[in-house]
Amino acid sequence: MKDMNIHQKLNIFQTSLKVEKGHRNNFGKYNYRNLADIFQAVKPLLSEYGCYLTVSDEIVHIGNSNYVKATVTFGDGSDEISVFGYARESVQKKGMDDSQITGATSSYARKYACNGLFAIDDTADADSMDNRNHVSVLQENTKGTVETVPDNVVKLKRLSNSAHFKGAVTKTGKSISEGVTEWLNKKKRTDAEVLQKYTQLKDLEIGFKNKQNKKEKA
Repeated sequence: MKDMNIHQKLNIFQTSLKVEKGHRNNFGKYNYRNLADIFQAVKPLLSEYGCYLTVSDEIVHIGNSNYVKATVTFGDGSDEISVFGYARESVQKKGMDDSQITGATSSYARKYACNGLFAIDDTADADSMDNRNHVSVLQENTKGTVETVPDNVVKLKRLSNSAHFKGAVTKTGKSISEGVTEWLNKKKRTDAEVLQKYTQLKDLEIGFKNKQNKKEKA
């Protein structure tokens, strides 16, 4: 295990981690997993491989809305990999105070970030097919509402944090992740624009992968 780099360790986590959907949304009639389930499942692997996981939040203002930006960092003491998740705070309180709204939004953003980091596929969950359904889960648990960043935007942000982009910078000297965030913040992007950007970034990632493979074989 000492000879493995951070990416090899993460690969083991991504292929080994099993998180059961131990909760039931009776209204939507589907099972789901929550953030606590992910943390509970990952702890034995963290202990076994001498790794750690940290989670932090910050409030960012995008357009006219406040978003919770969750950062999940996976490390082994020598290197780290971070993934971000975003969720927008609702302006509707419905009996909740500000701290409760932020807490519910934070939980969703953190779960989304963990899903991306550990390659947890929620495609069978109703909340991953339609963000409104995940809001129903939060409403059931907290009696509040949470509006989330569109799934295609989150996928673009995840891709921009690919390990293959490590050390790469844009023409303006920013990281790939920072460049994508800046592009998204300039104006409201259509689904078509985000999809085109994702395709371009995916092609770039493939190019970096090929270069890295050639270096390793040389």
